[in-house]
Amino acid sequence: MRSGFWRRLGPCILLLWGLAASAQTNGIFADFTTSMGNFTCQLSYSNAPETVANFIGLATGQRAWLDLVTGQVRTNAFYDGVIFHRIISGFMIQGGAPNGLGADGPGYAFVDEFSPQLTFGSPWVLAMANSGPDSNGSQFFVTVEPYTSGNNTYAIFGRVISGTNVVAAINHVATDANNKPLTNVVIQHLSIRRVGTAAEAFDINVHGLPTVTNIPVALKVGSQQAWLTFSNRLYADNRLYWTTDFSTWTSGELGIEVNGPGTNSFPVSMDSPQKFFRFAQVQYASSTFAPQNVYGKTLVLNFAQGRGTHTIVFDQSGGGTYKIVTTIATTTGSLSFYIWSQGPYSGQFYPIEYGGILMTLQLTFSSATGGSFTGTVYSTPSFSVYGTFTLSP
Repeated sequence: MRSGFWRRLGPCILLLWGLAASAQTNGIFADFTTSMGNFTCQLSYSNAPETVANFIGLATGQRAWLDLVTGQVRTNAFYDGVIFHRIISGFMIQGGAPNGLGADGPGYAFVDEFSPQLTFGSPWVLAMANSGPDSNGSQFFVTVEPYTSGNNTYAIFGRVISGTNVVAAINHVATDANNKPLTNVVIQHLSIRRVGTAAEAFDINVHGLPTVTNIPVALKVGSQQAWLTFSNRLYADNRLYWTTDFSTWTSGELGIEVNGPGTNSFPVSMDSPQKFFRFAQVQYASSTFAPQNVYGKTLVLNFAQGRGTHTIVFDQSGGGTYKIVTTIATTTGSLSFYIWSQGPYSGQFYPIEYGGILMTLQLTFSSATGGSFTGTVYSTPSFSVYGTFTLSP
């Protein structure tokens, strides 16, 4: 039934967009040259200026990005040579991950940008992929059918205006069980064209996007360990990389300074005859309030759907206690395990376990003391949860 619908509707859509493309003279356009042919997207810089600015900056090398393997800040064209790593037939094609696995990006995130003028009501929509609210980076997808459930979840910033046949062909390549093409479909080159006075005047540097730099560090060596000293700033995401051979790099995240610069020094072990360091800093204009850790804090989860209230008190050593209150019973006990991960606009427990419950939770802060959460409870079967939370002090 779906394929019959596609045959009837497809030519009409192609004709309409063909007329739009031929009549279009002004705008900002992204021309994709791929191993399966070419297609062009018009970028909606008026309705999604921050998202478009990020995309243009990465595509042209005008915005620096972080090589997550080596810690080196780069300004080469980000998308050239990247593959479409995830393709779901009849739905979309997705690219923008340098490692080809969909597990990385430019080393920073920026907030969601939604407009009532931009919806998934028709096919051929260009939008940002994400891993939750306000987690946009470099990964994008192009739809091949309407996807209205994606409205206000994925930031739309453009639309295919020519080459829809190429996008459709890419969408039908053979894939494995993880939706990865069996033969790589490569973005050989992505170029940006500006046509018209307004398009030429669009400034990608005034939208508050994060800046990425390698910053100098001073090394002080003691008898048992060494110390690295660096320039620290509010809302700075500091990352340290080190190597002994310039072949294999190890990374460590120092966290994002959400209350003000804390320390500007970091201890490193002297466990090798030689060790070399590289320091990267992602500077955000502002941040929500996810802390670097949850030591000594109290988390209250107010679950929707009548699932009760969970109160977790974290101690200073990675443990804690919990109290679960439902309409049926109240239970208490010791916290089994958790891993907390701070992000620029949210925080994540990946996972947290207590009272026989194993969950992953993403906390999106609307203030320093609370916000909303979404997550998954892993059971048989697993199910999704959501609600509001407070975190104090």
